[in-house]
Amino acid sequence: MKQITFGSSKGPKQQRRAVVLAALLAIGAAAPAGYALAQANSRNVPAAEWAKIQEAARKEGKVIVYATMGPAVHDRIVEAFNANNPGIKMELVRIVGSALTAKVEQERLAPNVAGGDMMLTADIRWASDAVKKGYLKTPVGPAAAAYPDAWIRGGQVALVAPTPWVIHYNTNLVKTPITSYQDLLRPELAGKVGGTSLVAEVVTLFYKWVDETNPGFMEKFAAQKVKMYPSTVASANSTASGEIAAGIFSVIPVDNALHAQKAPFKTVIPNPSYGFAYGAAVVSWAKNPNAALVAQDFIMSVKGQAALVGNGEAGSPVPGVTGSLDLSKVNLQLIDWDKVTPEGVKAYETRWNSLFGAR
Repeated sequence: MKQITFGSSKGPKQQRRAVVLAALLAIGAAAPAGYALAQANSRNVPAAEWAKIQEAARKEGKVIVYATMGPAVHDRIVEAFNANNPGIKMELVRIVGSALTAKVEQERLAPNVAGGDMMLTADIRWASDAVKKGYLKTPVGPAAAAYPDAWIRGGQVALVAPTPWVIHYNTNLVKTPITSYQDLLRPELAGKVGGTSLVAEVVTLFYKWVDETNPGFMEKFAAQKVKMYPSTVASANSTASGEIAAGIFSVIPVDNALHAQKAPFKTVIPNPSYGFAYGAAVVSWAKNPNAALVAQDFIMSVKGQAALVGNGEAGSPVPGVTGSLDLSKVNLQLIDWDKVTPEGVKAYETRWNSLFGAR
């Protein structure tokens, strides 16, 4: 899966980026007929077989999902799934950052212990390795069969909710609008800027991208005496309360919860911006395997996608999803997981810790 870049419509370069998503979504149609059919069939099951899976799922009665999104997103997913799948109750457990995949690995080694059946993880490198090791199930069902091939990694991980990382600031404390990372270096913001510690690999990759695309920025940012928080929720709440004036790292779902509370709070999507997609995957040792497949198919459906994206909080690979972020207007680059290596991540963690201290 190569890096996916979305663009605005402000010039030839951005226009080229704007068509990348359409090109990727057309990959299945452009491939040889036999290849496209094989891809579809790997996720497709006859209607009678799908009905059996649904009936078995109702007998299981529940599905346990581990997820690392914002609480408001989780609430929407659970509400939408339970409303559309009577007889199956989704129990969603929020686990932040790399702790999610660590817990999944623990459960893999203790198969007699009941645990998560499905995950919504930002750690796509772990999920990609899990495909190769046979840890995951292939998604099946009507939505899975129709899902764009370009957004299925390794044939088993459905990439969902492409999401930009954003900046936010307290409008009571910051009178001149912040529009870019460079604005966080203003002298009056020294000691009043927050960030998120390296709680997950994707956070490391975010800082690495900012560092590489803004030469000299990170040293100056560290000199601002940045306060690091253990999660985006904690950082956003501190900005809204006035503990700090601005934050470099957040996502729209977390920020929207504060907007809904009428907090003095502004969210900015930088141009360009960096982001990621979550991976929806079912583990092969699931105790509720049929319910997990039904849940994964729901996540890949229009209704499931609508629950994920909310009100412009993320994009969707599926056409016609109400509330989807208009990615044609966002100069968004997604993590290229094919270029991510453990050695590269570790090396940047060392650099980050030298600037901000081990957190």
